[in-house]
Amino acid sequence: MCFRPAGVNKPQECPNCKKKLAAIGGVKQKICPFCKTALGEEPKPEPITVELEPGTYQRCTCGKSKTMPFCDGSHAGSGMSPLEFEITEKQQVKLCNCGKTKTAPFCDGSHTK
Repeated sequence: MCFRPAGVNKPQECPNCKKKLAAIGGVKQKICPFCKTALGEEPKPEPITVELEPGTYQRCTCGKSKTMPFCDGSHAGSGMSPLEFEITEKQQVKLCNCGKTKTAPFCDGSHTK
């Protein structure tokens, strides 16, 4: 007889986008596939403020990077890709951390609405 721990088949709800998420192969998801919020943690809607030098950057979109908010290649084989953006002069920027911005990767204040 097969035994599954209680709650395995119960859908998860993303605390950020409120979508219902089914377990895959009996394993609960660790990252919401819709808004990329880490599940099991409270959402962190405040933007990430960083000072950047001129150059090309890649914002992680898979949630697996060990160098968040920037890509470290951990998405390999996932079908996801980072969001590339250019900075032309040294500046402080606010990177979206809620997944709702319309000006990705930059914060547009959507987390406050």
